[in-house]
Amino acid sequence: MAVSGLKTRKPTGRVPWPCILLEGEEKAGKSWALAQFSTSDKIGALYWIDLNEGAGDEYGAIPGANYQIIEHDGSYAAVLAAVQAVKAQARRAADAGEPPVVLGIDTGSAIWDGLKDWASERAAKSARNRELLKRDPNAEITISQNLWNDAGARWRKLQTELLTFPGIVVVTARGKEVTEVDANGRPIEGQKTWSVQTHREFPYAASVWLRLRRGRRPLIVGARSVHVGIKPNTDPAKEVTDKAATGRLLEWLVFDALQCDPGTAHVRDLVPFHGGGLLDHERTEDAAAGRTRRPDEADVADLVARIGEAGDDDELREVWAEANRGGLLQVEVPTPGGSYTLAQLIQARHEEFLEASVQAHPAGRRSAPPADRTPEAVLASARAASAAARPAAGSGSGTAAGAAGGEQPPSANPLLEASPTPDDPRERRLTAARRGVLASLESLGVTGEQIGERFGRPVEHVATRRLTALVREVIAVQRAGLTGQQEIVA
Repeated sequence: MAVSGLKTRKPTGRVPWPCILLEGEEKAGKSWALAQFSTSDKIGALYWIDLNEGAGDEYGAIPGANYQIIEHDGSYAAVLAAVQAVKAQARRAADAGEPPVVLGIDTGSAIWDGLKDWASERAAKSARNRELLKRDPNAEITISQNLWNDAGARWRKLQTELLTFPGIVVVTARGKEVTEVDANGRPIEGQKTWSVQTHREFPYAASVWLRLRRGRRPLIVGARSVHVGIKPNTDPAKEVTDKAATGRLLEWLVFDALQCDPGTAHVRDLVPFHGGGLLDHERTEDAAAGRTRRPDEADVADLVARIGEAGDDDELREVWAEANRGGLLQVEVPTPGGSYTLAQLIQARHEEFLEASVQAHPAGRRSAPPADRTPEAVLASARAASAAARPAAGSGSGTAAGAAGGEQPPSANPLLEASPTPDDPRERRLTAARRGVLASLESLGVTGEQIGERFGRPVEHVATRRLTALVREVIAVQRAGLTGQQEIVA
């Protein structure tokens, strides 16, 4: 029955692409099972991300093994980029009706261990902990909650990519039996519990949880499935006793037990919840009570610190998204150089990345940002860059005088010249960098229609480097005292 104001649909009952947590004790055969899966004729390419294991090369000698090892530098950015690249390939294969692409991460424990180390290293650089370490180099470092939140946010970003992968995902993890502890962290004698060395959310998020132990049958701990035969909160974990699983454990799990059909499988529809801005009744209640909501100063301070610590535009976009969700982008932040909104601080940091990239890598590669990342230094650097660009803007298309004269003078920057000819498609692909530049233009109040008028063609036909030049032009003119965008883009 339709309900007014609601958009509803019937459930499909189809089996989604599985994300498998394959955990277990040491030398139980986790990596072997992953390599063995590549021998299946029911899958397409298998891509292997090896982290702190090193088994990928040797297990390529398993008869029939056929997989590709992804080379990387071990950084979060490199692993995330690799996952996203394989995800794009899996989408192409699924759309073409080809056998499913498989992504294997061996081991997910290394990712969470690395993120914990990242939080610890950042904590050691805080002013309080630096002073503590000066007095005692062996002192225990306190990792603040905001740093744990950052590590968790990175994990959840990667986890979301895995859960929405249009193919099969297998993530191995280390598991072991440990002594249970009480509420105060003290060991409880004689009581043991099983611990999986990965982020605590992942066993909940994975569609199938499989455990391997030496000398024992594989154990399906849990499965989000109507076909495996384990009812949540009713049936215990189930040993794999089917002889058909021998020598083809993961193939059996995906295609026999879960009954995943590549022809009908789909990506799980994940809709993340966020608080968003104030609702109308919340504003009304505040106005009626005569009070004004003040942003949490700790949250604002944390965002300001993260702006200064951001190492690239990807991290900066995470800060922007979090500030936007909390309705904090327009919060004023006092600095010795004046008062600026969080949006302006983020934009200044973004401009610093753009300037550093152009100066150090003319071909477009990004260089390392300067060491001084305080908000004051960021703004000072951005203002200096804008001041250097103002003479060109004043003599070209970015001046109010030119617009007042009713005609558009020729641009001093060739990248800003209007032309109906579309740019090379390779220069306007929707990459992360392009999305960041478009977000910057939107934050500056420049619309897609204005961009189209400025360049004489739709924004989709404009190269990313031209949009980047426009960002710098807009910022330079705004800081010269021209607050409207019409003088720049019209």
